[in-house]
Amino acid sequence: MNDYIYLDVELKLKEDSSAVLTPAYFQGSIERSLAEFFGEIGGQTELELLKFDCTQKRGILKVPKEFSSKTKAAITLIGRFQDIPCHFAIVKTSDKPLEL
Repeated sequence: MNDYIYLDVELKLKEDSSAVLTPAYFQGSIERSLAEFFGEIGGQTELELLKFDCTQKRGILKVPKEFSSKTKAAITLIGRFQDIPCHFAIVKTSDKPLEL
């Protein structure tokens, strides 16, 4: 039985933004949002960034099924990345990582 959900997440920034985009900043932004909106327990959600593409500003996250709803909500509520207005979008979700 698979106890994880895989999320294909895209970050949209202004074209002329000076943001430094790294896997750590990408994942950290999502983890901060979880902690901000769901408190200390939400911030302890186990997230694993399986794949990251800096040029496309996209990543594949592995999230426990029990936290998938909270994680999706936290991702969509992110409005700033390194103090730059942004939008995170969940492009696709799957029970299997190979489908993304």
